[in-house]
Amino acid sequence: MEFHQLTYFLAAAQTQNFRKAAELCLVAQSALSRQIAALEGELEVELFTRHKKRVVLTPEGQEFALYVRNAMEQLQEGQQWLTELHSGQRGTIRLGCVESLASAFLPTFFAAFHQHYPQVRLKVRVNHTDELISMVEQGEIELGLVLDPHLQSELLIVKELFRQPLHLLVSSQHQLARMNVPAVTLEHITSEQLLLLDQTSRMGQITKRIFAQRGLSIQPLVEIESVEGLKEMVRQGIGVTLTLPALIRSSQVGNDLLLLPITDLPEEFIFALVYRRVGSISRAAREFINGISHQLMKNIQL
Repeated sequence: MEFHQLTYFLAAAQTQNFRKAAELCLVAQSALSRQIAALEGELEVELFTRHKKRVVLTPEGQEFALYVRNAMEQLQEGQQWLTELHSGQRGTIRLGCVESLASAFLPTFFAAFHQHYPQVRLKVRVNHTDELISMVEQGEIELGLVLDPHLQSELLIVKELFRQPLHLLVSSQHQLARMNVPAVTLEHITSEQLLLLDQTSRMGQITKRIFAQRGLSIQPLVEIESVEGLKEMVRQGIGVTLTLPALIRSSQVGNDLLLLPITDLPEEFIFALVYRRVGSISRAAREFINGISHQLMKNIQL
């Protein structure tokens, strides 16, 4: 049973005339007649009752036509699905993301991306930067949305998205917020009750390195793995922490929390997408990369 035979069969069923069916299919009438006869021979059933100027489906032919139409529709849907998959309009993106970006950055961006690619699904793994880089190398995820990556790998590409300096995060009820202090220094911060992410996170590593490089001794009141737990402790007024603006949801800033610049800390830290140099990633993932780049460029222009 060949695809073209089924096409000829449906055309004849529609027109009830082999000559008209042949014209629709752009073949000679004799060729169409032979192929339909061959199909009937393979099925061992007569599909048409032949009259002098027209043909009529037999009961068996009518039933068979229902199956053929359904099969053709499914085939067309499959072809459309493959076209959309190839163009990046369908598929599943396997993304890894650090926890703070998963709550503060990713939802807003994916909401905009989803409007343009409603059939693309996102499967997100949340982990620390070093673990995400390893997962990209091993092919467990396609993309890693990470903070301050330190790479010595020929397998990976690091696409820088943007950079930010550290800020001090305080409660809106903190004395620094009430005094309307415009900025602080690192030495001033050492006199505050410090709350830090633990050493398993890149943010925790950055914070401790900054103080150590300047010879400033710190004894954190709390070290915690949870980003949301850390922010809630700051909101409750238990202490302060160092963070990057991109890691705080915009709805929190100016309401429960306040970000203060640090005057003697000009260093900026990189947010980046990491993906494999060798091997292919899905078209949907490439559209995701392009979408983030376009959105960030648009924000810069604004």
